[in-house]
Amino acid sequence: MNYIDQGSALSRKVPNRKLSKKNSLFYQQSVFENEEFLQKYEKNVDQLQTVIEEPELKEVIQCRNEKFFQLLEQIIKVESSIKDFAKGYQKFGFIVSDNGITYREWAPNAQELKLNEFSCTTDNGGNWEVFIPKDDDDNHQIVHGSTLTTYCNDLQRVSVWSQVKNGEQAIFWNPENKYEFQQQQLQQKQLSKGLKINKQSINQLQNIPGYNAILITQQVLMALDINQINPDDLKKTIDNLHKQGLLILMDIDHQIIGQYLKSWDGSEFQYVRQGTDQLDYGKWEVLRLLLSNLSFWITEYQIDGFKFSNIDLTDDIDIAVYLMLANDLIHDLLPNGINIINSFEYPALCRTIKEGGLGFDFKLSQTQTKQYLPKTLFEITEDLIQVQQLNALLFGQGVISDGKDNNLMLIESQIGWLETEFAEINVIDFVIEVKRSKYIFLLNLTNQNRTIKLNYTINKVLNHEGYNWKQIDDNITEIQIQSQYGLIIE
Repeated sequence: MNYIDQGSALSRKVPNRKLSKKNSLFYQQSVFENEEFLQKYEKNVDQLQTVIEEPELKEVIQCRNEKFFQLLEQIIKVESSIKDFAKGYQKFGFIVSDNGITYREWAPNAQELKLNEFSCTTDNGGNWEVFIPKDDDDNHQIVHGSTLTTYCNDLQRVSVWSQVKNGEQAIFWNPENKYEFQQQQLQQKQLSKGLKINKQSINQLQNIPGYNAILITQQVLMALDINQINPDDLKKTIDNLHKQGLLILMDIDHQIIGQYLKSWDGSEFQYVRQGTDQLDYGKWEVLRLLLSNLSFWITEYQIDGFKFSNIDLTDDIDIAVYLMLANDLIHDLLPNGINIINSFEYPALCRTIKEGGLGFDFKLSQTQTKQYLPKTLFEITEDLIQVQQLNALLFGQGVISDGKDNNLMLIESQIGWLETEFAEINVIDFVIEVKRSKYIFLLNLTNQNRTIKLNYTINKVLNHEGYNWKQIDDNITEIQIQSQYGLIIE
């Protein structure tokens, strides 16, 4: 069966569609003529700030921007707005109404589709649907907590749009009383120089001293496994952490999503590129699913931002356009949201879309980097040596850490040495000396112990109680810095 691009098919059917002013920026106008559009985007590539500053990037930026605007206009024609396009979770999966339950799934290769014993019908465009009315006693025929199995041809599947699972089984989650958030999402974005993120599993979320954000380890799309935590308990936890002033971010692992979706309807070309585990980011329903996943976590669980993992955009314009759409959507839904991507040698990751970039707030760099980079996060793992951890804290504008008891993080929180962006950097016999605020940092990144002389006195070493130095005279201090070690002195 050949793949049908529903976006192209639908947009051809509505070439003169008039959109309501309430729902669309493009009311009775071309996407490129609307005043609100021009305030948000810049179509003329020569006017993009990134191109003005780096004209050698013009060709690559022009190529991806043209495709971005083309796809955005197509989304507007078909769905009224990108926010409406990203509400797929309100259309697909298990939709509960006063009259019954509707189940919808996109499975273009299916010859037959059933939900438990209920047979679905198709529109011959890849969409399958069944409506399950209430019984004579006005009760849903599927009760809260029931197991839901999708039969696609001869395959047993879990709906792609499942929101609750029990292991490898979809669960119909429809309790009489659902938890209502008491706290709104944080409206003030954390300053980059003060962002400290601790990685935690979804069932063990807690406030760790020294951090102001939590990164929830990856989930597979929208599905929450009740073996870990149920929806109401997760909402209560997030609500409580928001009250404590913490940001809640989520890791989106695109490689795991691709592996999970591969051959869902029995074909090799539904959600992934044929013969691979890589998502096909150029397809309409792939984009709908991925963008809806982001919208779902923001809307349903008040997630404050995302880290995009295992996504390689080096040679793929479709991936770049997806990331632009994702960042555009997230910052539309949540203006102060935070989006992070692994650092690539790719142009303008952290410039806004209007400036010619992809729109990320942060890129993730290695701790060995010795430059003070704007909009950069450093990842600290427990196996890094102390000098690497200190280097990350000092030269980065924030960190992601999986440590539960990080003394350096606690010290940083107490003294706030990143309160000023100005840093004076010197090298003394291969030891890097960084002066910031009233503190001095000595980093020995070499594999030899170094004894250096400083032209000032030392009051104390903050991160090593009892560390010794030799006072030569009133202005000269001699101190040994061990190999792969760092000191914070006052």
